This record gives sequence, structure tokens and C-alpha cells, in this order.
Amino acid sequence: MSDTLHRKIIELFETEMNLSVPDATTDLIEEGLLDSLIFVDLIVHLETMFDVEIPVADLEFDQFRTVAGIAEFVESLDAGAVSAKQDTAA
Repeated sequence: MSDTLHRKIIELFETEMNLSVPDATTDLIEEGLLDSLIFVDLIVHLETMFDVEIPVADLEFDQFRTVAGIAEFVESLDAGAVSAKQDTAA
């Protein structure tokens, strides 16, 4: 897992959502930093920042408990996009 990706997501919380996340392992839900309304906002920001489309069927709230979990989710989307592009090119 990329520390750079963790930093980008923490920066997204700080600059776009005005929320301070101490580190990549902080439980965002337990700390009151992530609720259903902020979750929707986060999804929109992630889609924009990483140029990905997040299918509603793929969303599991628990994957978003930590920045590390969010980074893992984003990486899985990116890997899927690369795989889909390779399948299309073949």
C-alpha cells in the first residue's frame, strides 16, 4: 500500500472536506469523522480525484473506516480499470 496514496486521501479530507485525519489507521467512523452524508461527499471527491467511477454495488461502508481501507479500495478500482482497458485492447 502506498504511503503517497494515504497522504493524498488525508489531504483530500483536509482540503476538500475540512476534516483533520490524524493518520491512515484512524477509525473515521468511531472518531465521528465519517457519517452517511460525508460518505457521499467522499465518494464524489474520490471519483474526481482519481478519475474513477465507483459502482454503488461495490460500496461497503466498512471499507471506508480508515484511510488505509479507502486507499485499498481505490487501488482495487484502479487495478480493475487497468484490467478492463487491457481486455478492451485485446
